[in-house]
Amino acid sequence: MPYQKVSIDQLQPGSYVVQVLEQTGELEIKHAGWVRSREAISALKNQGVRAVAIDPAKQLVSSVAAKTVTTEPEPAAFRAIFADEQPRAERCLEQGKKLQQQVLDAAAKAEPIDLSLVHEVSAGFSDAVSRNPDVLLCLSRIATQSDLLLQHSINCAVYMAAFARFLNYPKHKVQALITASLLHDVGKAQNPTLLTQPDADAISTSLAVLQQSSALAGDISLWISQHCAYLDGSGSPPIQQQQIDMGSRMLNIVNLYEQLSAPQQGYVNPLIVVRQLLAKAPQQLDNDLLQLFIKCVGIYPPGTVVKLSTGKLALVLENNAKKPTAPKVKVFYHSVHHHHIPPKVLDLARQQEEQIEACIDLKKYGLEVRNYL
Repeated sequence: MPYQKVSIDQLQPGSYVVQVLEQTGELEIKHAGWVRSREAISALKNQGVRAVAIDPAKQLVSSVAAKTVTTEPEPAAFRAIFADEQPRAERCLEQGKKLQQQVLDAAAKAEPIDLSLVHEVSAGFSDAVSRNPDVLLCLSRIATQSDLLLQHSINCAVYMAAFARFLNYPKHKVQALITASLLHDVGKAQNPTLLTQPDADAISTSLAVLQQSSALAGDISLWISQHCAYLDGSGSPPIQQQQIDMGSRMLNIVNLYEQLSAPQQGYVNPLIVVRQLLAKAPQQLDNDLLQLFIKCVGIYPPGTVVKLSTGKLALVLENNAKKPTAPKVKVFYHSVHHHHIPPKVLDLARQQEEQIEACIDLKKYGLEVRNYL
């Protein structure tokens, strides 16, 4: 297999470096060898190395990436009632948008990012999903669309918060994964021309922006650098699946799900989004993680409008991980008789009369979903 050129920003632990190709210094590699850590890569970078040649046939297996999620998540000890959590989650989401906008504004001006703002958002989202993740998921899905980059980063952070919580990760790792989701596209704020380019084109710019913040954890940079990598090597960077960290795999799934779900081009049926993602597994996406993510957000995610077997329209409030086709919903309109009905919350898993027939674009009825939460 021929040697492969990779930039220093794309170089990953476990790579076998055979030669320095581009540098500003005078480093000479006398013997080819493994790059075993992020610290070793940083050392090369500090010595002026910009690009190296690696042998793709030689890869060290990452013990973190090799782990497979095989256990079901433990049930939460406490789950807040939807109506009780809603005002808290609304404040959390609005504050998160405000702070994230400040982060993107700083990046656009080439100013150092105040990571305390990012950590505040991450902590808030982490706390919200620990109480009831479906409330934040619902609010995020039905939110008024704002700046596309802002909306994408916030939505990815919400999905990641729920996903990491679902996997029972410790709080510090949940917050770190949320932080990566908030920052993974920050380079697009500094260079808006990247907004219309493939995601992978923005990675080096995003990492350059984040390098101004020395307090950023190394795992976060790693996840961002690999979030466009596919298991079959077809993504960017084109690395072996053993090198792709678990957090990177999660961010890839979350990022793709949000992109496919974004309503810029009109209504998007969540069932189609799920099918599109499943078509990428297991060749490109981690199938075990993808199945768990779908179970986490639901086949009918919170915030989705559905048509029931009686013709009633309902807003999905809470997912049912054990019975994905039977979430908790709120009915509010009759599609056959074209009139509003008294709102009522139904747990579809506890009754036989109503079943979901289809997902619905509520705008076809001239109605706005945010009026029915």
